[in-house]
Amino acid sequence: MQNNTVLQKLVCLNGGETDIGYAENNMWFSKNPNYAGFVAELKDSVQNNDVRGSILIATDREIIWASGSRSVDKSGDTVTPMSTYEIGSLTKMHTAAIVFQLIDEGKLSLTDRVSTYLPAYTKANGITIFDLLHMRSGIVDFANDCETFFRNDEALLDALDNGEITDDVFLELLYALDLVFEPGSKMQYCNTNYVLLAMIIEKITKKSYRENVRKRIFEPLGMDCSSATTFGDVTSVPEGKGGYLMEYQIARGAGDIHSNVLDLLKFNRAFFNAQIVSPAGKAGMLDFVDGYGCGWEASQGYADLVFHDGETNSYYCLNYTFHASDPEKRCYFLMLTCCNEDEDDEENEEETAAAENEDAEESEEEKEFNQYQLIYDLCKKYLQ
Repeated sequence: MQNNTVLQKLVCLNGGETDIGYAENNMWFSKNPNYAGFVAELKDSVQNNDVRGSILIATDREIIWASGSRSVDKSGDTVTPMSTYEIGSLTKMHTAAIVFQLIDEGKLSLTDRVSTYLPAYTKANGITIFDLLHMRSGIVDFANDCETFFRNDEALLDALDNGEITDDVFLELLYALDLVFEPGSKMQYCNTNYVLLAMIIEKITKKSYRENVRKRIFEPLGMDCSSATTFGDVTSVPEGKGGYLMEYQIARGAGDIHSNVLDLLKFNRAFFNAQIVSPAGKAGMLDFVDGYGCGWEASQGYADLVFHDGETNSYYCLNYTFHASDPEKRCYFLMLTCCNEDEDDEENEEETAAAENEDAEESEEEKEFNQYQLIYDLCKKYLQ
């Protein structure tokens, strides 16, 4: 029954065309002979390697590959393309899309000062909406530098882990911190930027971030399995010790969305075809400065490839678009997994690095398996 439901969803995403085959073990593929070599290698790779999670590869018109392997859903069955995951920083492209919708509506400008919307944040006088979007603010990252942001205070760090930090506490801590560099002078990834964008969206619209994402993106695109600032609706089961992420109100806009590969394909197709933002908005989101745009990054080694990854305690996700500017060749590669590094891996990082140095001359077959690189390399081989 579940396999039939997945097939129905894939057929809908395939424009109603039923030219999709099933290879058992939760693998669906295009019967188009142009993809025969690609599909054969994908099938072999997923079947015979430790590839875990849900994968979807598609163009704007057809599904090339969809699968779910080895990881488990709450039902006890193996995950499928319908299984939902924490998508971490893939959230940022949704937040940026809403910002550009508001720009199109004349309610916001890239040159607006952050202090216009957060007047108590006097240290933000030189920071613009553009700086937040492009990671050029100089603000401390509450997620990746939480010891600094939360003053290395045990009670605050415990409250963070439990999802108990309120907006008022968050902003009070933020306002007291000095910037780490002059706004606009360089790019430095910072989750706090997108939390502030979510707050600014709420101030302008007088609606919650959750409501904005639902009304502006999820419902128009039919992303029925996606949610924001919600706890308990992820169906895939974490494989590390991190468990599910608590409902972090202060993570909204930066890393709080849950989704699946089918819904994310709907978003990608709508975005790159300027259906969720205007053509000018799309161009603005892909206006890269020092390699970063607005929830998207530019590849340094592959022309016309844009991407972003997402990471939470237990989840790691990839969203890659090949030939982003060419609608005739454009392809999407999505991979959502629930096997991010666990605490033991982090504790043994130095030991692992030392062992790798000692074994630098080991054969390619003996090196640590990287499922993400495996599938990415196949995409590059056949899609470039």
